[in-house]
Amino acid sequence: MMATKARTASSFSSKVRKRDTGEQGNWGEFAAMSRGEADIPIPAPHAEARPIIGEDSQIAASAKFGEGARIGGGARIGEDVTIGAGASIGEGVVIHAGAQIGAGTSIEDDASIGEGASVGERATIRQGVVLQASSVLGDGGVLDEEVSVGEGARLGRDVQVEQSTRIGAQVMIDEGAVVGEDSVLEDRSSIRHSSRVGDSVTVGKSAEIHAGSIVGSGARIGSRSRLEGTFGDELEVGSRSRLLGGSTWGDNVQVGDGVKVETGASSRFADDAQLGDKTLLTAAVVTGELSTGEGVTIKGGSGAGELYGTIAIGAGSTLDGAIALQDGTEIGESVQIHGPSGAHRDEVVTQIDRDCEVLDRAIIRSGVRLGERTLVGSAAEIGQAVVTGAGTDICDRVRISDFSVIDGSMVGEGATVGHGAQTGYGAELGGRSVIEDNVVIEPYAHVEDDGYVPRGAVVTETPR
Repeated sequence: MMATKARTASSFSSKVRKRDTGEQGNWGEFAAMSRGEADIPIPAPHAEARPIIGEDSQIAASAKFGEGARIGGGARIGEDVTIGAGASIGEGVVIHAGAQIGAGTSIEDDASIGEGASVGERATIRQGVVLQASSVLGDGGVLDEEVSVGEGARLGRDVQVEQSTRIGAQVMIDEGAVVGEDSVLEDRSSIRHSSRVGDSVTVGKSAEIHAGSIVGSGARIGSRSRLEGTFGDELEVGSRSRLLGGSTWGDNVQVGDGVKVETGASSRFADDAQLGDKTLLTAAVVTGELSTGEGVTIKGGSGAGELYGTIAIGAGSTLDGAIALQDGTEIGESVQIHGPSGAHRDEVVTQIDRDCEVLDRAIIRSGVRLGERTLVGSAAEIGQAVVTGAGTDICDRVRISDFSVIDGSMVGEGATVGHGAQTGYGAELGGRSVIEDNVVIEPYAHVEDDGYVPRGAVVTETPR
């Protein structure tokens, strides 16, 4: 049995406050204590275990040490603590009752290990770290300077947490995950295995970062949200949102509350994308910029939806079914865009080409194909499988029925076009005109305001 000199008091059975945590430990009485200095026998599980104890250390009689353990000066080791072979405990370290320190672990100066906490083998705990009661750090884990780990938190094998990060109570960080400096993981949040979280990130209560995901620096993730994919810097996500499927997101993305995105790994969201409250994207492929307002719904049904660069979708929009939105598309508030239901094999994807604009409260039925630079006015309604050519201008409150073809024509405000009608390039349909079913209006022909064209008629070019 080895003996060493240490400065002691007559009894240490009173409570000793843990540094910076408010926890208390019950320190056992030292053996053979007397006034001034005394020989203190150090219990050891094996006769060959010979820890090295620094000056002014306070060691509870029931503490156990593996061979070659080192205890720095001024350290305090509580009742029933176990310190493995070759472990190094720095100066001023406090280890509370029942804590377990694995073999080969290094705990640097002024760190504090809470009651019942567990630290695995070959772990590294830097200066000033606080590991609160019942928390766990797995084998090979690294906690940099001034990291704080809350009560009951569980950090897996080879986890790395950089300096000054605060980890809340009951947080889960799985093996191989990395958390950057000055970050905050609030209570019950989860970082799954092999994920990387940047510097100055805030993860809200009960939020979850899925396995293998990357979150850039400066991100703010609301409570109960779930993220999967690669996210750039300065991400902002509201509460209860779901960004799943492994997509890649650019910098400065803003996502509101209750947003649900379930896209594939091939999806790309460019810098400055914005998704308003309660937006829903399902099975969509998104490439480039995307901006949506509140209440938007985008669904890929029979086949995946595809959205390509510089897309703006306003509040209250609904996109469902298989939908392809191309570059430059702009969609206003309360728009509804429908894709095929999947009930019939011959249904086709709803497709909106580049630089189209769909204004507020418009309705686009399934299978529509809007050509480049098509404008659909406010409260207009476009029927199933309607096709428009490049440069088509459909004014406010127009109604175009199913299977019609509008090729680069201008359809005036309040006009009505029947089933199967066809208009040629450059044709003009006046405001409030009525075009019955199966009408053919040839290129550059003109129908006057309030005009009427009967079923099956052909309107030829009219001199202007």
